Amino acid sequence: MNIVYVITGLSLGGAETITVCLANEMRRRGHHVAILYLTGENWFKDRIDRDIIVQSLGLSKNPFSLLKAQLKAKQFLKVFSPQVVHGNMVHANIFVRLLRLHCHIPLLISTEHNKNIEGRLRMKIYQYTDFLSDINTNVSREATTYFIQEKAFGRNKSRTVYNGIDLVRFGRNEDKRLKIRIQYSVSNNEFLFLNVARLTPAKDHVNLLLAFKETCSICPDIKLLIVGDGELKKELEEKVKELKLINNVIFAGAHIHIEDYYSAADCFVLSSAWEGFGLVLAEAMAANLPVLTTDAGGCAEVVDDYEYVVPTHDPFLLADKMKKIVIMSPEEREQLGNTNKDKAKRFDINSIVKEWEDLYLGYLQ
Repeated sequence: MNIVYVITGLSLGGAETITVCLANEMRRRGHHVAILYLTGENWFKDRIDRDIIVQSLGLSKNPFSLLKAQLKAKQFLKVFSPQVVHGNMVHANIFVRLLRLHCHIPLLISTEHNKNIEGRLRMKIYQYTDFLSDINTNVSREATTYFIQEKAFGRNKSRTVYNGIDLVRFGRNEDKRLKIRIQYSVSNNEFLFLNVARLTPAKDHVNLLLAFKETCSICPDIKLLIVGDGELKKELEEKVKELKLINNVIFAGAHIHIEDYYSAADCFVLSSAWEGFGLVLAEAMAANLPVLTTDAGGCAEVVDDYEYVVPTHDPFLLADKMKKIVIMSPEEREQLGNTNKDKAKRFDINSIVKEWEDLYLGYLQ
C-alpha cells in the first residue's frame, strides 16, 4: 500500500510520537509511506525511517497559506498516489477532509488524539465535515464515546484504536538510570518522581507541584524531574520558587530520547486536567515503573487500576497516593512495576500496527 500520514506538526508529543512510530512500522512491513506535516519544525529527523518521504506543507496564519498548502498537498498526492490518507489531530484532520473535495483519496481516516480539543467550534467543524471521512478513530473508549455523543463523529464509522509503544525501547536499563541520575545530580538512593509532559494548561503542572510539596512533608529529600517544554515554563519555575522547592524540582526541558528518563525514575506521575490516551503512562509501565495519574481522558483505561487513579484538580488526593508509593518497600514497588510491565503488553506496537493494517486492507478490499 501507499500510505500518507498527515499531522498538524512534528514537535515532541504523544500524537506525534505514535504517528512517527506507526509510519516506521508500516515501512518495515513493506508499505510505501510518506508523512506530511502542516507547520513547525521536525523534531523526529533522527527517528524517521530514511525511506519515508517527509514534507512540510508550510501552513501559517497568512490567509493565503491554506490554499497554498492545499495545492502543495494535492500535487504530492497526485505523484504519490496513496491508497490511504490518515489524518492525525484536529487541524490535520480538517485539512485532509478539505483536500478530499478536490483530490481522489480511496480511504480517508481521521484520528483524534484527545477528548478535549479546546472549543465547541472545532467539534462542530468535525460534525459538518464528517461526510468527507471514511473512518474516524480516537485513542480511548471514553474519548470515542464522547465524540459520538457530541455528533462530532458518525457512530457507524467510528472506533477506538489504542496508541502503541515499542516495548523493547522502553525496557528498564540500569546503565541509563545511572547516566541520567549523574547528569541531574540525583543520588541512587534518592527517590525520584518523573513527569513527562508539555508545559501547557492541559497537563496541570501546578496540581503536580502542590501535590509534590505535600509529599515532601513526609520525605523532604525526594526529587521531581519534569521532562518537557512549553508556554508555562517561566510561570512554573516561579511556582517552584514560591513553594520553596528549588532543591527538589528539576526542569529538564524536552528530549527525544525519553526512554532514558523512565529508567532513572522510581515512580511516574501524570497530573493532567485532560488527556487523550496518556501515551507516557504506557511508556512508564513498560519501564517497570509504578504509575500515578489523574482520571483524565483515557488514562484510567491505560493504568487499569483505580487504586492509582485520582480525580483531576485534587492535589491532596494525588499527594496521598504519592506518599503511599514513597513509603512502599523496594520489593513492593518492584512488584507493582512488574505488574504494570505485563499490562503494557496490551499496547505492543506490533499488535497495534497489525490492527491498523487490517483496518486499511479491510476497507480497501
